[in-house]
This record gives sequence, structure tokens and C-alpha cells, in this order.
Amino acid sequence: MELKRIIFLDIDGVLAGYKFLCAGRGFIDPEKVALINQLKGAEIVISSSWGYDNGRTEKTLRERGLELPIIGYTDHVHLGHDWICRGNEIEKWIIEHAHGMGTQYGDEYLHKDYQEFDYEYVIFDDNDDMLLGQKDHFIKTNEEYGVTQEDIDIASKILKLEED
Repeated sequence: MELKRIIFLDIDGVLAGYKFLCAGRGFIDPEKVALINQLKGAEIVISSSWGYDNGRTEKTLRERGLELPIIGYTDHVHLGHDWICRGNEIEKWIIEHAHGMGTQYGDEYLHKDYQEFDYEYVIFDDNDDMLLGQKDHFIKTNEEYGVTQEDIDIASKILKLEED
């Protein structure tokens, strides 16, 4: 069974640290995009407050050098009028798109075959509003500087890229 590798990617504080943004150099740092490109074999799901915007985010990412495929966007999850945390948005995407499997700490019905899943995922975000079951997949980036080579090395291990 082929192992699918998914990157849940926030934009602000990941692909552009606030120092980069404040310097007026744009919204996405090509050097940070180059770091993400090192995770060859992975696919991206945008999990950002930017959300789906008729392809503008993807176009900008491509202009800044992104080579990895973008396979989707998380939805903003609301309960009544309250926004649910980013971890819930990611969980919802996993349940809907990855064979109905969420994280190991969710509903027992959804996770009865947990050991047999065929994907790995990593979450890059500068906020830590994730679920407990996502902690081993979460890389909190420094909001001032964005993603680093050290973050990419950790992600490579989580995604089991060194096994290829």
C-alpha cells in the first residue's frame, strides 16, 4: 500500500515570518517555499485563515517557487457562531479525505482500524491550537522567522521521507 504524505500548511508565520512581512518584501518568502520543496513526495493541504480564494494563494505560491502539489484546503469549522480551533479543521479534512480516519484520540467508530492507515501527515503552523492527537504531527514555527531547516528535518522524519 502506497504511503500518502500530507503537509497541512499555514501561510502567515510559516512561509513568511512577520519580520519578512514588516520589511515589505511580500506575503510569501521564496526562501521558505524552497524549504517546503525539500519535502518531495508530499502533498499540501492549505490550512490557513487565507482559505480558498479562487486560486490566488496557489498562484502566489507557484510564483514564489512552490513545486509540491496542492491537493486541497481545510474549511473553517464553526459551531454555532464560534470558530473551532485549527486542529478541528485539519481533523475534519482527514476524516473526509483520508479514508475516514482521524487522529487516534477521536471517535472509536472512526478509528477502529487505526493501525492500518496508509498516510502520514505533518502540520506547520505558528499557532498551537491543535488537538491532543495531533501533537506528534505538529511543528510550531517561529512566527517572527517562519519555517526553518530544523523544522523541515523534523517533518521529513514524521513523513517517513528518509525511508524512500
